[in-house]
Amino acid sequence: MRVVSVITGIGYGHSIREAAILKELEKNGAEIIVASYGNALEYFRHTYTTLEIEGPKFPERNSRFSTMKTIMMNLKLPIVYARNYLKLKRLFKAFNPDIIICDFEPLPLYMERKKPHFLVFNFDPLQYKEYVKENKKSYWAQSKYVSLIYNRARKISAPIIIPSFEKHSTHSKGYNFINPIIRKLPKLSEKELLQKLNLKKPPILIMFGGSHFSTELLYKIQEALPEIEEEFIVFTYNLSGESYSNVTFLPFKENFLEYLKASKGVITQAGHCTISECIALKKPSLLFPIPNFIEQELNAYYTKKQKISIVEDKKDFTKKELISIIEKFITAIPELEKNLEKINLEINGAEQAAAIINKSILEKQEQDKQHKPRES
Repeated sequence: MRVVSVITGIGYGHSIREAAILKELEKNGAEIIVASYGNALEYFRHTYTTLEIEGPKFPERNSRFSTMKTIMMNLKLPIVYARNYLKLKRLFKAFNPDIIICDFEPLPLYMERKKPHFLVFNFDPLQYKEYVKENKKSYWAQSKYVSLIYNRARKISAPIIIPSFEKHSTHSKGYNFINPIIRKLPKLSEKELLQKLNLKKPPILIMFGGSHFSTELLYKIQEALPEIEEEFIVFTYNLSGESYSNVTFLPFKENFLEYLKASKGVITQAGHCTISECIALKKPSLLFPIPNFIEQELNAYYTKKQKISIVEDKKDFTKKELISIIEKFITAIPELEKNLEKINLEINGAEQAAAIINKSILEKQEQDKQHKPRES
């Protein structure tokens, strides 16, 4: 089976999710090409054959998501998509994929319509309805954009695969809800990992993914850490520095989950992937969701409801406020751990996604056989 996976290149969450699905498909002998840009392109460059395309731009350095600024920055997006269309068209002609998987890059949904398509994204529309009802707050433009893409997928009969924290029936409202998708969990114990990673005691991790959102916040957190009596490890590609006193800087690592399992907890944004990993390993988190960004707002909403995270929604913080917030989080860790133990959430989303894809392919093959003219 030949697979083309077209993945958004913003951050690392989409890449990590797709990597887990693609590994499952590889077990059945799938031959894979990844088309992407930014972080995803770099992430997959040494694993699969890759095609570089272009992606949308975001006003990331403003520390908050702005729909209007995003629109203004992407006025040339039709030209970008035209170039991507030609690149993908050449790829599809040369590689002749059996299936096309989109992790929130919509363009392939308008191409190669006779090929089976699959759309993967973690926006849960049922959770969004609950959020709007409870918080009296909606993100009309963002939700409308997602709905347009979901509707396009329906129009071409592409299964919509949604990793969700919430418990829904498997095919509720025409969506394929699955459990969260995470990477393979480390088998070593926390004690063994501390020794392997050369850590004297469990640290608190600071992980802000691969996007530039909250760069300013990261610098402020960095200034606050020396005044807090804990060990910290900072993982992020857009804030670097020399390790000092109680703070260690590390580049993005494939074995991040080993550090996570050995840690006390995480200070992070509210990405679906990181929260999924925290739940799987029962690690409390202090979340700074990107303001006005629907995906992260929904993720943070879930963790607040389950009382497994402390969530800070403000845009700007003083150094004194950050010290107080982080110390509050440290004090709350035992209670957050108790709440995490109550969550019984399976983490087999990658296997479920691969099963949906494989089942759909088998069904199509069976349909093709039935419609194939009999030889006289």
